[in-house]
Amino acid sequence: MVSISKVYFEEIEDRLDSRFYQESYLEPIRKLKKKGIPIINLGEVIKPTNGVEIRQYTKSGTPYIRVSDMKSFLVNLNSVKYVNSQVPDKVKLKKGDVLVSRSGNPGVTSLVSEEIINSIISSHVIRIEIKDKERLDPNYLVLYLNTWLGKSQIDRITNGCLVMEINHPSLGLVKVPIISKTDQIKIKKILEQAQKKNTDAIKKIEEAKKIFIKELGIKEGKIKEDKFYKVFSNELNDILTPRYYYPLYINTIKEIEKKFKIVKLHEIAEITRGDEPGSESYKNFVSKEDSDVPFIRTSDLVNYEIDNYPDFYLPKKTSNLLNQDLKEEDILFTKDGKIGLSAIFTQADSCLIASGLAKIRLKKYSPYYIFIVLNTFCGLYQAKQNIVIAATLPHLNPERLGEMKIPLIAEEKQKEISKLVRDAYILKSEKKRLIKGAIEKVEKLIKV
Repeated sequence: MVSISKVYFEEIEDRLDSRFYQESYLEPIRKLKKKGIPIINLGEVIKPTNGVEIRQYTKSGTPYIRVSDMKSFLVNLNSVKYVNSQVPDKVKLKKGDVLVSRSGNPGVTSLVSEEIINSIISSHVIRIEIKDKERLDPNYLVLYLNTWLGKSQIDRITNGCLVMEINHPSLGLVKVPIISKTDQIKIKKILEQAQKKNTDAIKKIEEAKKIFIKELGIKEGKIKEDKFYKVFSNELNDILTPRYYYPLYINTIKEIEKKFKIVKLHEIAEITRGDEPGSESYKNFVSKEDSDVPFIRTSDLVNYEIDNYPDFYLPKKTSNLLNQDLKEEDILFTKDGKIGLSAIFTQADSCLIASGLAKIRLKKYSPYYIFIVLNTFCGLYQAKQNIVIAATLPHLNPERLGEMKIPLIAEEKQKEISKLVRDAYILKSEKKRLIKGAIEKVEKLIKV
């Protein structure tokens, strides 16, 4: 198929590759100019900086933001590594900075929130400082770069053969429509509200985890952690991996069993896994249609929630064929790759889940309480214990997930924990609605 684009002299930039001048990239900007909306090159108002490459991770220290931690709007705090390295201040993050992934999955754009101020970014992440905030507010920039037009502009500047990348000169060529200062302030206030709700939600979840751990009466790491151990033949079962017999995991669960009534997860829940329709069905944000459904993979559970703006989408007809029947209060749990991440499905969510995730629907007990069990060492040790390596990918069989032992602490504490987590997910749903509303507002303002 041959595609022909007409390019005017004034549209020629410091690039001569034909892809850069596709009509689909040029025409929306032309229409905005005809409407009288000012357009700038991003390079006019930003100072971009790459991060540094650090491979020595520590258990605590300064958060180190990598491309895999980058998600639309906010960084995934559940997956960050920590470092103790001394680095120049220029790569430490400040509030108001904007982060853009440079390679891997180029163009993912996040705002620096209070939780990651002074964090360090990897060399594959670009930190954007806006030099003229009167002209371009960082909140508006993040929202714009997450609209269809913004993402298509990012798609336009990526280059590479095997690995697509963005460099500083190309990033400077991104076209940004400048809306009124009044509208930018309104958008800033909406995103600030959304960030606060997200922060408050995570605080409630962390508080619930502390209550559960205190009630267990077992401090993480206090159980003896033998590096060398032996297993007698009469102690073996159908799993023959050394990890399964790791004393830290076994002894922790034994201590919990001494103190509390235990139920197995499969006794109180239905556990099913997602589907893999095949990569030929995938669509990215730029190519998707309005009716397409977010396709959630293991990397799309972010900060205890489902990412509403994932890397891929599936046609509505695929959704009807798969009929996954996701409902409010279902727990999603990653069983492949990054095992042990979880989120609760809310009214603000609509998606299909990949085969690397399990859907846990409780028949008994609060899903919000079970969610906390899964997200503390009580659940995570058992998940790690049952991991097997399928070729090169870590895998947790759904049947083994169903064998997970759930301690039943005092009922009033279960209710206290459940209320905290339920309130947290109300806040998260409100945050998602605020962001969706802000995107719709920006799209309306720059509609062509």
